[in-house]
Amino acid sequence: MAMTNEEKELLKRMASGALDGIVGDDLITSGGSTVWKAIKNGVPAMFKQGPGGKFFNGKENERFDGVLHILQEWITDEQKLEFLRKFGWLMKDEAVRIYSAKFKPKR
Repeated sequence: MAMTNEEKELLKRMASGALDGIVGDDLITSGGSTVWKAIKNGVPAMFKQGPGGKFFNGKENERFDGVLHILQEWITDEQKLEFLRKFGWLMKDEAVRIYSAKFKPKR
């Protein structure tokens, strides 16, 4: 697949960490787990963290976090571009939003 200069520039910015951060909003499942998408170190991924809990240790209640799962990672350049096409409109970066808008389905 031949990449455009725009796609090469977006991949370069992603690899440099310029696009790192949360993508979109969190989703709370009916079971109490939290699901979100984020870019960390240039790799987009979807995470899920189960609900935490608490237990009584004989003196007081102690809280603990739920288990963190990586549901999906977009590793190859083609997968990263697919991520930007599908979820780029949720990001704060204007160049990514413009790129994502080119792939928005027509009504």
